[in-house]
Amino acid sequence: MWTEKSTEYGFHIVENENGCTLGYDPASGVKIIEKDGFAFKDLAKTGELLPYEDWRLTPEERAEDLANRLSIEQIAGLMCFSAHQTDVIADVKPEQKAFLDQHLRSVLNSCGMSNIPDDIQIRWTNAMQKYVEAKEFGIPCYFASDPRNGHGVSDWPGNLSLAATFDPELARESAKCQSRELRDLGVTCFLAPQVDISAEPRWYRNAGTFGEDPALSRDMTRAFCDGLQSTYAEDGTDLGWGKDSVTAMVKHWTGEGASEGGREAHMEGGKYAVYPNNNFEALMVPFVDGAFRLDGKTGSAVSVMASYSAAYAEDGSLGEAVGSSFSDYKINQLLRSRYGFTGTVCTDWMVLNEGKAEGKRSCGWGEHIESLDVTPGERAFIAIMAGVDQMGGCSNPQVLMDAYKWGCEKAGKETMDKAFAQSAKRLLKGLFLTGLFENPYLDEKACEADVDSADKQKAALEAQMKAVVMLKNAGGVIRRHEGRMKVYMPVTYTQPHKEVDHVHGVVTAEAKVSWPIPLETAQEYFDVITDKVDGLNITRLTEEEIAGVDMVLIPAFEPGNSFAQDGRNEDGEFIPLSRQYRPYTANGPFVRRESISGDRLPDGTKQNRSYFGRTAITTNGQQLDQILEAAAKAKKIGVPSVVAMFAGRPMCFHEFEPEVDAILLSFTVPGSRESGSASLEAVCAVAAGCVEPSALLPMQMPKDMDDIERQCEDTPRDMECYTDTEGHTYDFAYGLNYSGVIDDDRVKKYSAAPLSGPANKGI
Repeated sequence: MWTEKSTEYGFHIVENENGCTLGYDPASGVKIIEKDGFAFKDLAKTGELLPYEDWRLTPEERAEDLANRLSIEQIAGLMCFSAHQTDVIADVKPEQKAFLDQHLRSVLNSCGMSNIPDDIQIRWTNAMQKYVEAKEFGIPCYFASDPRNGHGVSDWPGNLSLAATFDPELARESAKCQSRELRDLGVTCFLAPQVDISAEPRWYRNAGTFGEDPALSRDMTRAFCDGLQSTYAEDGTDLGWGKDSVTAMVKHWTGEGASEGGREAHMEGGKYAVYPNNNFEALMVPFVDGAFRLDGKTGSAVSVMASYSAAYAEDGSLGEAVGSSFSDYKINQLLRSRYGFTGTVCTDWMVLNEGKAEGKRSCGWGEHIESLDVTPGERAFIAIMAGVDQMGGCSNPQVLMDAYKWGCEKAGKETMDKAFAQSAKRLLKGLFLTGLFENPYLDEKACEADVDSADKQKAALEAQMKAVVMLKNAGGVIRRHEGRMKVYMPVTYTQPHKEVDHVHGVVTAEAKVSWPIPLETAQEYFDVITDKVDGLNITRLTEEEIAGVDMVLIPAFEPGNSFAQDGRNEDGEFIPLSRQYRPYTANGPFVRRESISGDRLPDGTKQNRSYFGRTAITTNGQQLDQILEAAAKAKKIGVPSVVAMFAGRPMCFHEFEPEVDAILLSFTVPGSRESGSASLEAVCAVAAGCVEPSALLPMQMPKDMDDIERQCEDTPRDMECYTDTEGHTYDFAYGLNYSGVIDDDRVKKYSAAPLSGPANKGI
């Protein structure tokens, strides 16, 4: 038995008794077929029920049937994953119709980063689904999103902040909530979690990880993927794949974080990952012991994103020194053959279609990959032969057709037909698992009311409060407090500086005045007085003007570097990346005179990427002056000084720790992808004594820059850590509550020596 009703949004809903709910647009040409008393969608518009249309069959059976019906041109479209869609309207734009007409179905919704309202995104999703349902075979759009904490969705802690809770169950709850909100926006693929081990303290992307410990990262990864992919009953029962399920794309295989000198592989300067301690295996633990071995009913993460970086080994033991998307060793030999991964593999964005041959940025690394003579189609062919299924950021299916034609010449038509068919099956399976073929449509009013609703905001804020680490609390100045305190909160001035990123190149950031914690947020917890600001001119309050406050609260940003990703100055010279505010010249005893990695030069020698003797170019050295000045005022008037530090990476605390009474550390940096207002409110709640801190350090804090130079990029927890004036050492799993140093079951569980490799040895 089944019933059908129309909706105010133009599509119809069909309810099957003891079966699937269907959604379709009659204007698309799709009709309902009845068989055995059930309703099915005639997506192929043949008048008969084809296996892929039969929701009673397994996703594997349906994916294989549909894959066998598709042309090479149609599969080429499936093998593309669109560039970021950040500027959408409540309809299908001409440029979107262009790639949908070429059979592209994987669409990256990045609207959360461009402040497109949720209601517009929801209406756009429905419009896109209506457009493709009318096409041959009715293959729906497979919308994806990067993490967007607090950007149109509830503001759960980002990965590093989640890791600071040392609570995998909280990671599961976070993912469960996020999956429901993503489904409210029509998103069924999450380009997350990022599970790279952050063993290198200078690395630009540490904030997106679960920290530097393989065991903690493994457990957080497993719990997060379970929460994301499974649908749960009201009593918490894991139902497996269902209406709330979102596929996880764990990244970045085989681990991106061992980048030499902390440089980042979006940029040419950071393209090599290095393994001075031969610790390559340890960095795979979160993938093979976590994401591929879930406790829940979905079993394994559905997909993997390959890393940009090229694993460098002088002896060739890690395969050819090419980006992971082009590495037969990393994909075919390790991921597919050794670990038996049968899901989809996607490149990271822009390794194909914005290469050097086109005069644009490329993230496709490797001597022959970077060659001016290599076309995007040839790069795609190399990736396909390495075991990749989908090309991130490629909105032009013609590139895949070029790869197919090139491959037919080089490898033979039979080989290419088999590779394309296999990728089609893997890619289609994700759409069947998430139920998109049955109902891709959104109830616009219900979804808009549910996403970022009050109950979700409350749960997210409570989680944020569990993620604030208290590093120092001399004299117990942060304690449970009744009533409102009066605080002086100085404004932050950031000097103009040059910076470079992978999107805009070298730009000049203008000077700015800001409150890292917005005044309106701080005023929810404190009576706040602050400096007088006139444009860029700041008049600091004097000791006399702040007399009578209960606390000086000093929000501060971590040390910044002008060329934090590329690690080269404008003259192309490699320079150190500093984790301190004061000027740093890399001439200490542990600085490498000769780099581990390097390109092969025309004369056959290896390039030296060392920065020995050069000075870092920092962006906010004046932040230290502001901390010290405010702390000195607090001392003169006899009130405590509390630094609220926002950092996404380990940093040096020796420059100011002795001068302040307390330090709170948030791993959410305002203005970043992982940031929203809840993380800022959480810091205020802890500083105000409303919430007792319970978080622990998910990464070590170094003694100084010499120790950072001494540690190895591939080795977790190998630094000598900073010890403060209270005698506390800022090591992994350290944190304070009101009673002192935390020593609970979490600390005992994760304080064992770091794992050296996965328990899963493969097949």
